[in-house]
Amino acid sequence: MGDRYNKAMSQPGDRVLERLDKLETTLFKEFREWAISFESRFRANEVLVSGFNERMISLEERVTDLESNK
Repeated sequence: MGDRYNKAMSQPGDRVLERLDKLETTLFKEFREWAISFESRFRANEVLVSGFNERMISLEERVTDLESNK
């Protein structure tokens, strides 16, 4: 009789653990998808910033050249 009682009591707990496991898996998958898209956006922005930085250096050099030619 004790075994039946333990099995009956463990079923709701097992269901809770199963739901928690599914929830953790879902959250992990969603986070992973977000992280992948974030990394992609970060790299795209990094390229833009790098290009902007190169243009700024070029403009600074041109301004320096113009100032030295006065």
